[in-house]
This record gives sequence, structure tokens and C-alpha cells, in this order.
Amino acid sequence: MLSFDDLLGLVYVSSWSISMYPPIITNWRHKSTSAISVDFVMLNTAGYSYLVISIFLQLYFWQLTDDGSELARPKLTQFDFWYCLHGCIMNVVLLTQVVAGARIWRFPVKGHRKMKLWYLRILLASLAIFATLSVQFMYANCRYGWDNSRTLVYCNNLFLLKISMSLIKYIPQVTHNWARKSMECFPIQGVFLDITGGIASLLQLIWQLSSDKGFSLEVFVTNFGKIGLSMVTLIFNFIFIMQWLVYRAQGAEVVPEYPL
Repeated sequence: MLSFDDLLGLVYVSSWSISMYPPIITNWRHKSTSAISVDFVMLNTAGYSYLVISIFLQLYFWQLTDDGSELARPKLTQFDFWYCLHGCIMNVVLLTQVVAGARIWRFPVKGHRKMKLWYLRILLASLAIFATLSVQFMYANCRYGWDNSRTLVYCNNLFLLKISMSLIKYIPQVTHNWARKSMECFPIQGVFLDITGGIASLLQLIWQLSSDKGFSLEVFVTNFGKIGLSMVTLIFNFIFIMQWLVYRAQGAEVVPEYPL
């Protein structure tokens, strides 16, 4: 029988996982990706990659001790990992629609989708930071041995990269919607599922903490990534809903596949 903790995990993982499909299905039905910002997809794919690595290390490479002297293990579950891995794969699929829609999906798209220079620089900077952090982490582990504190610092840095990508990725999508003055072909179903998942994720964490140590600064630092991601997701999805309410009465505006 599922515990309440597992039920919340199942709800948020299912909601967030299913939310990946409306954009792909909507693009396929309309044979167009005009409602999706290429900057959003590129930054989101990079962010999910950082997140998968971070959660994988915390779940499968965290060293357990019996003396209680080590840091508390982050409140992550198998649900978190499989959701993130699934999300990363679905973002790659969405990316193929946006950057290679005509070639792979046979969309009647003219021209080539390009990232705006500013967002491209942010993406390259994040990749450079990721590479630097990873080299330092691997070097320290090879020289001094595996350490939970070092692992947590590295994983939280990856979480920071993911949160940064999440904060930034929504900006081009919000401005893209504003430039179109339309939410036609925008998968609003995915937004409502995203909100459901974000609320369930926070409720699960609160439930876990209430059954364990309660809330403290140490607990916040240990679970910083999960809290931050849920809050960012909720805030920007409410912005999308406001745009949808404003633009839904307007007709679709034809937007060419111009370089973004």
C-alpha cells in the first residue's frame, strides 16, 4: 500500500512527466513550433542534464555512516531521478522538433531556428562552469577520496546551474508569447500539470521533514535544490496562465520561424 509520502511523489512525478507531452503533441498536430522559443528549449535541456547528474550522485553515491556524524542525506527519492531522466529525454525530443522540425518531423518550416546571442552566451557559460566544477570534483575525489560534504557542494552547485537555467529559460518563452500576442498552439495543459507537480513536490518535502527533523537552516541547505526548483516552476507557470488569460480571446498571429 502506498504511503502518503509515496503518493505525493507519484503525483508530482506523474504530473511533471505528463506535462512534457503536450508541447510535443501540439507541435506535431499543428506541424509547427512557432509557439515554442528555441532559447527556452536549449536552456531547459542543459538544465535537466545538470539536474540528472546531481540527483544521480546524491541517490547512488552518497556514503552512509553509522555514527551519525555525517551530513543528513538529501530528501530525494527514486521518483525524483526517474522524473528528471524522463524530462531530459523528452526535452531532447522537443529540441529535435524546434531545431530540426523540417528534416526529422517533416514540418513545413522555412529557415533555421537560432538562439539569440545573449542566451547562447549564457548557455555556453553554464557549460563552461559545469565542466570546471566537474573537473575539480573528480580531481578532489581522486586525490582525497570520496566525501559527502564535497559531493553535496558539487550537487548543490549543479542545482544552482539548473535553477539558473530555469530562471532564465522562462524569460525568452514569456517574451516570445508577448511578441506573438497570442497563446495559439501553446500547450497550456502542460502548464497546469507543471503547477500540480510543483505543489505536490513541495508538499512531499514538507511531509518528509515533519516526519523527520523538522525545518532548519541545515535542512534548507541540504534540500535547497528541490525547494528552489519547485518555487521557480510555480512562479513562472502562473505568469504563463496570466498570459493565456490575456491572449486567449485573440486570434492566432502568424509568426515566421525567425532566428530567435
